[in-house]
Amino acid sequence: MIPGIDAGNFRFKIAVPDGMGNPQILTNRLGEPFIRSVVYFAEDGSILVGTEAENTALANPKRAVFDWKRFMGTDAVLYQDGKDKVKAKDILTILLKKVKETIEAKTGEVCEEVVITDPANYNDLQKKETLEAASDAGLKVLLLLHEPTAAALGNEFHKKKNSKAIVFDLGGGTFDVSMVQNKGNLCEVIATNGEPKLGGRDFNDCLSEFVLEQFEAEHGYRPNPEDHPVFCQDMAQRVEQLKLSLTANTQSQIVLSCDGDLLKTTITRKQFNNRVRLLVQKAMERTAKTAKDANLAWSDIDEVYAVGGGSMPPIITEELEKLTGKKVSCRCEAHAAAAMGAVIAGRLEYARLGREYKIQAGTLPPPDFYLRDILSRPIGVAVLDDDQKEKCSVLLRKDTPIPSIQTRLFKMTEPNQTEVLIRILDGEDGANASGCVELGRFVLKGLPPRPDLIGRIEITFNLDASGMLTATARDIVSGKTAELQITYMNKADPT
Repeated sequence: MIPGIDAGNFRFKIAVPDGMGNPQILTNRLGEPFIRSVVYFAEDGSILVGTEAENTALANPKRAVFDWKRFMGTDAVLYQDGKDKVKAKDILTILLKKVKETIEAKTGEVCEEVVITDPANYNDLQKKETLEAASDAGLKVLLLLHEPTAAALGNEFHKKKNSKAIVFDLGGGTFDVSMVQNKGNLCEVIATNGEPKLGGRDFNDCLSEFVLEQFEAEHGYRPNPEDHPVFCQDMAQRVEQLKLSLTANTQSQIVLSCDGDLLKTTITRKQFNNRVRLLVQKAMERTAKTAKDANLAWSDIDEVYAVGGGSMPPIITEELEKLTGKKVSCRCEAHAAAAMGAVIAGRLEYARLGREYKIQAGTLPPPDFYLRDILSRPIGVAVLDDDQKEKCSVLLRKDTPIPSIQTRLFKMTEPNQTEVLIRILDGEDGANASGCVELGRFVLKGLPPRPDLIGRIEITFNLDASGMLTATARDIVSGKTAELQITYMNKADPT
């Protein structure tokens, strides 16, 4: 059994194979089809997770962490108690421990290997921290799978032969859009783009601002998190409920109280749409760009999938259908698609590794199709240009198929060098190295000196099935080599 985990900013969704190998969403002990992505650090040292954490946080929101996903790969401190500093990776570890506990309690099986979905626009550092968090939670990651790719599988796109589809994935914290095609027995991503700071939380922020404006107009002051933390936490929950209500109703009411001052107001779907229209427009522009990158006209598209909790407001469906001229598919529930697709991807990865996939009914045969994803961000090395300025020279371009191997020869920068520093960068070709994300660095030492600046340093990038990178440098004169494994620290053993 290989569970699929959609590690969402607002909610974690878990899917497991049923007795016949088909994915199904797993409920938690409260019967909820998700685990809320909330962690509460109690004063007695205990840690609460999920709905219990969210409810407890109403009394003391400063001890809780709600938003974490956008901070992966950064040094941002999301919570501090004394000397203990909690970062996004730590929050993910706590949540994954809860996921592991839930899976084992609900299925009666030990959970060791999993497939985890991550945003297509994650850089290598963010992927690395995801793997580390899983390892710390006692889980081996069989595969890291891009969320829109997983959602395509969850919508059973692989069963629609000779078709092309858009996967519009608006989650709680991030946005991705991918173009996928199914040709013969190959299901592949052909273009992908994203916005790491666009998601359902931004829609909530627009609603919160609207509510605060009305409160201030009625009572003459604006509550803030420092002076009114309980009010702001209560507002955050009620705004989320308001947004969900407006997906089904044309208007909904919100009631809030601060220091005895009551706000009772009705907000219409039209007002909500006006507030979030710029966010929706940005997502549609990304969608149009991705179709252009894939050299596809809207008439080439057969399916449109809107997935992720952020895609539920009707304005998303309306604008997507207006943009593409196609009806948005209702094949799979938006929240569930990525987790369910991750289960299918686990079976595909087992087949790729030549391993038997066993379930209650016995051993399943290998799937009758293959999956190929692409790299969403360019990766290169730091080089000196003619003006002796460090630039990024890309080896793996955006949209490179995964897995992939690329090799290139580089010149020395100074005569008689005996060692070379190789810096791995996430950035566009020709961009200033200082503006790129450094993924890692390593040194090739003990090189025989030569006065001429010949091309002698051969650098190879090896991108694995999870989109994780190993970089190797070889001096073709001496044969000396050095290697940097950016991750692999907890990949599942294929033996």
